[in-house]
Amino acid sequence: MTLLRLAFGSLRFRRGAFIATFINVFAGATVLMAFASLLDTARGDGVSAADASSLRTIAGAVGGWGLVIVGFGVASTTNLAVRQRQAELALLKAVGATPGQIGRLIIGEGVVVAVVAAALGVVPAFLIGRAVLVALSRTDQIAHGVAHQIGPLALVAGLSTTLLASVGATAVIARSAGRVSAREALSHAAVESRAVGRGRVIAGGVLLAAGVGCALAIATALEDEGFTTLSVAGQACIASAIGLALLSPIVLRAVALPIELATRRSAAASAYLAVAAVRERTRQIAAVTMPVIVLTGLAVGTLYIQMIQNDANAAEGIAVTVEDRGVRTLNLIIIGMISLFAAVVLINNCVASLLARRQEFGLARRIGATPGQLLRAVAWETTIAATCGLVLGTLSAAIGIAGFAYGRTGAVSPDLDSTPYLAVVALVIGLTCIASLPAARRSLAVPMIDAAGPARR
Repeated sequence: MTLLRLAFGSLRFRRGAFIATFINVFAGATVLMAFASLLDTARGDGVSAADASSLRTIAGAVGGWGLVIVGFGVASTTNLAVRQRQAELALLKAVGATPGQIGRLIIGEGVVVAVVAAALGVVPAFLIGRAVLVALSRTDQIAHGVAHQIGPLALVAGLSTTLLASVGATAVIARSAGRVSAREALSHAAVESRAVGRGRVIAGGVLLAAGVGCALAIATALEDEGFTTLSVAGQACIASAIGLALLSPIVLRAVALPIELATRRSAAASAYLAVAAVRERTRQIAAVTMPVIVLTGLAVGTLYIQMIQNDANAAEGIAVTVEDRGVRTLNLIIIGMISLFAAVVLINNCVASLLARRQEFGLARRIGATPGQLLRAVAWETTIAATCGLVLGTLSAAIGIAGFAYGRTGAVSPDLDSTPYLAVVALVIGLTCIASLPAARRSLAVPMIDAAGPARR
């Protein structure tokens, strides 16, 4: 009970720091419950066997990988929030708390946030699920008389996933926080570990290999299997994107050296500060890069795979069927919902990571850095993070696109309009700028003396 009261007290005292985590959990639970509600709808009275099968297929196609993406997004934000508190958590250990007690404290906070967010997401999930059903009815994929329902399957999907992602992420980070010694805690030396965990590298490699394997399967064995081919192509993009997102800290650390060498002659303090931040705060910078990779890989991959399918059908004189319209609608739904969630994660991670650096910015100002230099340094950091995300996201999309294009048309790189890709790039750049620069200005607006003192949020 003492730890539970302490968890609630921490939530009240640090409510600003939990807003980003709450919003991501809320958005993720809403997306999952919205599509899981189609399963409840399929079980309703008067739903034909064909409509029930279509609803289950759509819920499974969107919800399956949506489950992975939402879990990944929630875990990344929770990871960021807990890592920003390592010194605070280690201080608890210094005054006698055991690693187990610290872990239970953090997990208790995660459970409270997940339950509240999932509960508040029921109403918007119902509205979104009903809107999806209306879109399916208007394209004649589902009978117009089918009534939307939200029931136990949707509630279980939303709550269980958010709990699993939140608790899993907090448990891993709490374990590392518990290993920080009391001396390091009291001296505020509990800094981010430079090594990337072996489990993360293995998971990223496995997912990347799975994405490449899906692309090869499309190009060789599944080149003319209709919806299955499109589905596997989408899986290639998503698996590759998540795999590269997990490996992104390694990439960021690798590009830090050439960027440092390229900017050394300029003698710009902002460039030096940005490169130092990328090198020393790789995981925090990666929290911005990861949603960019997922957003780019999913949006670009799905759009161009659908464009290749449309062009191939037109070239072969194949008439558009109800199934084709259904696939198009499904792809638009996937792009819209999952990309929206990735955008929310991107904005929240940008804001949360910058607002938590007030003390760092205050100390930099004490030793002579000007607010303008720090603001330009943040712009450099954002540019590096977004550029790496766009490059890796484009690579993940290219894996799925190349496999599908070769299997469908016999050409690895068909002639396609670049407008959708440029639109995605503009969206990513716009989101990162909108999120990062105002947050940096807000952090720099705090008086230097107050900012350089102990963090209060």
